[in-house]
Amino acid sequence: MKAVESDRISDRIALGVLTRAFPPELVDEVVAECGRAEQRQRLLPARVVMYFVLAMCLFSGQGYEEVGRLLTEASP
Repeated sequence: MKAVESDRISDRIALGVLTRAFPPELVDEVVAECGRAEQRQRLLPARVVMYFVLAMCLFSGQGYEEVGRLLTEASP
């Protein structure tokens, strides 16, 4: 993937750190422990929502769409 001008290295690093700091197993465990696991299948599982909320905190100056873009288009 070719980096574009608006593609900031800080965005990629922050998202990588996010998933390393909060591994999927940990997020699932916390969601279950809080009793907030989804009761039926939805488009966005609880884990995805948690990562989105954490990313919104990291990128508080960005809109929902931009945060979603950063989550879905980030390179590992």
